[in-house]
Amino acid sequence: MVLGLSLTALATAPSTASAQDDGTVVSEEYKTKVTMPEGWEKASGNEKAIAVFTHTGTQSQIEVVPTKLMTPDVAEVFFSTFYKTLKESNFKQEKQDDATYGTYKGKETTYSFDHSGITLKVHVFSFVKDTTAWLVVGYWQDSEQEKVAAAFKSTIESMTIE
Repeated sequence: MVLGLSLTALATAPSTASAQDDGTVVSEEYKTKVTMPEGWEKASGNEKAIAVFTHTGTQSQIEVVPTKLMTPDVAEVFFSTFYKTLKESNFKQEKQDDATYGTYKGKETTYSFDHSGITLKVHVFSFVKDTTAWLVVGYWQDSEQEKVAAAFKSTIESMTIE
């Protein structure tokens, strides 16, 4: 009876992402693996993200945020709400284009915010896979674009979603 109780508790326990020694973050709930870019560190902060990486030298950050959808058309509501929050925080949308990273097709949107002579960029790649909406969000200073854009790209392209 104790074994049956333990298995039931395990089966119903909420799943979280776990970090592997090789820099891979695994989310059982979303059946996803995300590989940390080289030279970056795992971080915490956004409780909705399954992976958060920071780059110490530039203070840049990349987050992978999924949400399960009741129906596929709800994805636009999820994405619109995120974009609305950025705009309400005085970020200006610079561009939005269709984009493909590896096998993932979606929209890439760039926002910027100027403060005290520094321009902060927010790069968002949004896409839907099966019944999950995904946001991969990169935050960095405009002056660090060349250093961190490749890490943003590799984070998306290294993602495996079963």
